[in-house]
Amino acid sequence: MKFVLVSYNNDPSWIKEYTSDWLIYDRSKKPFDFPNTIKTENIGQVDYDRLGYLVGNYDNLPDIFLWSKTNLFKSISKEEFDLLDKDKFTPLLTKNHKTYMPTCWYDENGMYREINNSWYVNSFPHKHFKTFDEWAKHFNIPSPAYIPFAPGGNYILTKEKVHRYPKEFYREMASYLPYAKEPAEAQFAERSYYLMWK
Repeated sequence: MKFVLVSYNNDPSWIKEYTSDWLIYDRSKKPFDFPNTIKTENIGQVDYDRLGYLVGNYDNLPDIFLWSKTNLFKSISKEEFDLLDKDKFTPLLTKNHKTYMPTCWYDENGMYREINNSWYVNSFPHKHFKTFDEWAKHFNIPSPAYIPFAPGGNYILTKEKVHRYPKEFYREMASYLPYAKEPAEAQFAERSYYLMWK
C-alpha cells in the first residue's frame, strides 16, 4: 500500500517497516535526507499538502493508500494500527483519546464525535469561514450536532471514496487554506473528511 504523508519535524523512518512505496511532503524547519520527499512550505496546516495530493494525482490515485502524517502514532497506537484491516476505507484513531462530555465522546461504533459549535475557531486565524456550519453549507456536506471524525485527519483512503467528489471540489477546499500556517479552515477540513467519505 502506498503511504502519502505530511511531515513536520518528525522522523519518518518507521514507514519502512510497512511499505517501500511512499511520498512525503516535508514542511520541516530543517530538511531531512529521506527518499521520495517533496519539500513544501509550512502553510495551510497539513491539509493543504494532503488535499494537494488528491488534486495532483486525482486521475492516477492508488486503489487504496494511507493518507496521513508522519506522526501517525500520536493519533493511533502502533498496536492498534497493526491490528487494523487495511484493505478498505478506515479512519485511523485511537480508542484511548480523552473525552470530555458533553464536548466529545465515542459512539457505539467506536467513532470519535465532537460537539459542533466551532469552539476551537478563535484559537486560529480565520478568514473565509467563521463556523463549521458555514463551511459545511458551502461544500454541501452534513453538519450534525456532533461531528464524527478522526482527530489528526488520518485515514486509509480509497480511490473510490475520493472520486465521490470532482477534482475541483478538493482544489477549492485547499484554496481556503494557504493564507496562514494554521488556519481555522484546516480544522474544518479535518472535521469534513469522514462526513464526506463514510
